[in-house]
Amino acid sequence: MIPSIQTRNFYSAPAPQAKKETPTRGGLGDSFQKSDWRDQLSSLKTQLVAQEELGVSRVVNSRQAGEILARYKDDQTPTEDLKVIACRAVADQDMLPEFTEEVKTAAAAFTQAPGPDHPSVVDLRHLPFVSVDNGDLNPSTGLLEHASKDIDQVEYAEKLPNGDIRMMVGIADVDSLVKKGDVIDNQAMRHGATVYTDDMIFPMIPPNLSEGHTSLNEKVDRLAMVKQFDVTPEGEIKGLKVFRGYVHNRAQMAYDSVNEYLTEGSGPQPPQLQDRVLAEQMELQSEAAQRLRHFFHAKGSLDLESSEARAQIQDGKVKGMKREFQSVAKDKVKFNMMAANISSMNVLDQAGMPTLRRIVKTPEKWDRIKELAGKYDYQLPSDPNAKALNEFLENRKEADPGAHEELSSQVVRLVGRGEYVVAQPGEPIEGHFCLAAPDYGHTTAPNRRAPDLVNQRIEKAYAEGRECPYSVEEMQVLAEHFNQQEEAIKQIEREVHRSAEAKLMKDKIGQSFDGRIHKELRNGTLVRLQEPFVTGLVKQKLEGDSGDPIRVKLEKVDVEKGHIDFSVATEQVVEGFLLRH
Repeated sequence: MIPSIQTRNFYSAPAPQAKKETPTRGGLGDSFQKSDWRDQLSSLKTQLVAQEELGVSRVVNSRQAGEILARYKDDQTPTEDLKVIACRAVADQDMLPEFTEEVKTAAAAFTQAPGPDHPSVVDLRHLPFVSVDNGDLNPSTGLLEHASKDIDQVEYAEKLPNGDIRMMVGIADVDSLVKKGDVIDNQAMRHGATVYTDDMIFPMIPPNLSEGHTSLNEKVDRLAMVKQFDVTPEGEIKGLKVFRGYVHNRAQMAYDSVNEYLTEGSGPQPPQLQDRVLAEQMELQSEAAQRLRHFFHAKGSLDLESSEARAQIQDGKVKGMKREFQSVAKDKVKFNMMAANISSMNVLDQAGMPTLRRIVKTPEKWDRIKELAGKYDYQLPSDPNAKALNEFLENRKEADPGAHEELSSQVVRLVGRGEYVVAQPGEPIEGHFCLAAPDYGHTTAPNRRAPDLVNQRIEKAYAEGRECPYSVEEMQVLAEHFNQQEEAIKQIEREVHRSAEAKLMKDKIGQSFDGRIHKELRNGTLVRLQEPFVTGLVKQKLEGDSGDPIRVKLEKVDVEKGHIDFSVATEQVVEGFLLRH
């Protein structure tokens, strides 16, 4: 029986609420507010106990973990090996570059994936679920290369008589093997997420689980948490349900080749889509996502162009940088996952369950965003308004597509970063400004992100009619810890990526390159090249704005430190002409 809950038709985003004073959300830094000292001491003790039990204490209390950290921190041998650089960067953040023997032994005890283990599990194996993730399709063999191995998501769609599209999003049931508070979970919570560096991945969950028994791999049966919602022709979502399921992934495919199919491109297309049933699935799932995309963009979901790139490495050598672009295939996953996350938060809230939410606060630097728009003779309203900001971004993208990426970066910095907070039922809470979503939380990647695993356990408790497995105090401790870890992980990934960029540029000293002004720093100006897509420093302040074109000369690199030094080239391209100073 699928648990049902009465939900309003969704998703019509309410108007932003005025800020109100709310209690602090936990963490040792917030402990000593004005109150009775006995309450302060009791709160501090509660948090310390919760940190210890959840495995998120800053103190390494495992002998094996301490020995691993010491080994990597003590090694100061000069190196240009990206794997060594990555391991040291991880250890510098007091995270483990490898699993302890305790964790590996616990993971090895699981020899097969679990089957249905509760009456609430619904058998959905007859439905053609499919997955789309990273990977490259080899056109000669029809096989995926460099494909994601930790598959968290599968999707199924069907057209309803009233024109709605019913979506079911199946998410890997990691909690079926990794239980709250066990040795595997403690290390997962401590790290907070899988760390993806250019030449090495540091998984949050041991690979025999995250890539095996808890991964929704092709042509195997797996337990899943299922989020069901109906997408109207206008893009609203309704009929929200969350329940446990047993699913079968009919086909694992990759973004680029799926995009060729969905856009009728000339590149290689997934051979699985020669099956008409699977082809119809892909088309219907994409249609649902495009409905959602138009709806949320109309509400103000920001159209921000990513500036991410991944080093292409072969035999330890960096061959180039592969840019990551948004596409119809990525939209298919992005917006369906977005709706799945929103569905889960609403169902759990109405069921009286607390959740970990992902928020991006209403920008405090709105005046500076208005000033930025004013440089382009564009007027934004006095109060923060996501819809108006998105219209500005779309206006500039049409006027100057080449500079849109740098403009997006500026806006992201001014809007501010996302963070995890605890939402209690009925308690007003700020939403996700960039997505124009007041009720949003991560639930769709429990093999890769610890907050998703926490929310999954709450979803499962709801589906089975149990109480929430976490106290609010525990969730507050976790929210603060995950925010800290997110910053640490970003720092690791930035450091290693800068070293990969430097390694790519090492044999190009003396050459000149076209780029764009990226960001002003205290010691100079960052410039991002167009090709290869790397960023370096000109040690002076440059005239011009972010996004303006400039030609630079490569002067020096330091692979281990990740430094790339440019100077302004003597020749500059102006209105298509190469001019020499």
